[in-house]
Amino acid sequence: MPHWSTSGLSPQEQVSYWGDVVCEAFTPLTPHRGRSQRDRSSVPDGVTGWVDSQELAVINCAEISSVTQVLAHGRREVARAPLDAVFVNLQLEGTCLAEQDDRRSLITPGSITVFDTTRPYRMEYREPEGNALWKVLSFRIPRELWNPERVTGSSIDTTTGAGALVGTMMSVLWKESSALDPIALASLDRSFVDVLTAVAGSTTTTRESETRDEATRMMLRHYIRSALPSGRVSADAAAREAMISTRTMHRLLNAAGTTFSECVRHERMNGAIRDILAGDPAVTLGEIAARWGFYDSSHLTRTFRRQFDCTPMDYRTRHRDGGHRTSP
Repeated sequence: MPHWSTSGLSPQEQVSYWGDVVCEAFTPLTPHRGRSQRDRSSVPDGVTGWVDSQELAVINCAEISSVTQVLAHGRREVARAPLDAVFVNLQLEGTCLAEQDDRRSLITPGSITVFDTTRPYRMEYREPEGNALWKVLSFRIPRELWNPERVTGSSIDTTTGAGALVGTMMSVLWKESSALDPIALASLDRSFVDVLTAVAGSTTTTRESETRDEATRMMLRHYIRSALPSGRVSADAAAREAMISTRTMHRLLNAAGTTFSECVRHERMNGAIRDILAGDPAVTLGEIAARWGFYDSSHLTRTFRRQFDCTPMDYRTRHRDGGHRTSP
């Protein structure tokens, strides 16, 4: 498990190490400790802190702990981010004042917030009372697998209701991932994104009809994802699975700004991305292409070039080199 720590460094060296190494390990962040942050801290000089990190199949997990500070991901950091990602942060100790997309939330222990690295955001972490450090569990998800625009910068409670599923999965995956085999990790990896998407949707819809429609769309996407490896997915079969008419299905998807064909293409590409990032050496590119409905490996490669301007293998290297660094 990669580990970063400022332990044993002088206060000046801690500041440099935290900013140049730790805050660049997952996505560019600029740390700042002004007078306001130092006055609130039990450590007025330097930056005491550490990070532990480990990978699932596609998701990267990290537990982070440090002193009161501001961490900014501004326009310059967005421009030099090595990959587009979504961070799901579960507050364990202390608090975080989160800001993104004109939303501002106070994140307390037991709540999560979501940040999208393609746009600026700001976090002010504050230590809890009692001379302890703040602590957060952070999951990084490739943005191609989830678009969280409606919940960025918001607080989602994980102590009750549907949000408890997210908090529980994050805690279990962090603690038990080293004991799981790659196939189980890949399955749980996908399941976590599904649960997160459903919970985020339920927290941003208020009317009963909107909640029901969103749930139906989630059911449709889940069916498409599960049926694609078995062959062609038809609109009629998807509608039957959701227990609605084909006409109603098209209406629901159009209301969300998409179509059935676009959903199929999206889930097909996401499935291929997950398998490619998982990097199982026993699975060839041709097998991945066949599993997700591409004609052959050349068809999959052309699709990647058109969408990401790189080959599938280049895409895997870009994400791993950009986000999975070895301990310095």
